[in-house]
Amino acid sequence: MRIIRLKCELDQANYDQTVREVAVESEDENNWYGKPVANPACLTLQWPKFAWKEVEEEGARKALSRSPSPGTNL
Repeated sequence: MRIIRLKCELDQANYDQTVREVAVESEDENNWYGKPVANPACLTLQWPKFAWKEVEEEGARKALSRSPSPGTNL
């Protein structure tokens, strides 16, 4: 089972911008199916791909921004 981080697709301030960690049990073309990591007692939920976007971990994003570009001579 993989863990993904999801955030509301719309970046508008009036939408909840909390990043949710989801333990994905299955996936199809339109949805992820899984439980929120923060509440494992929750039933399996459907996370529509049109409404949620997968985001990177904060630490990984910072590490990537510090990495040299391919082909850069150090």
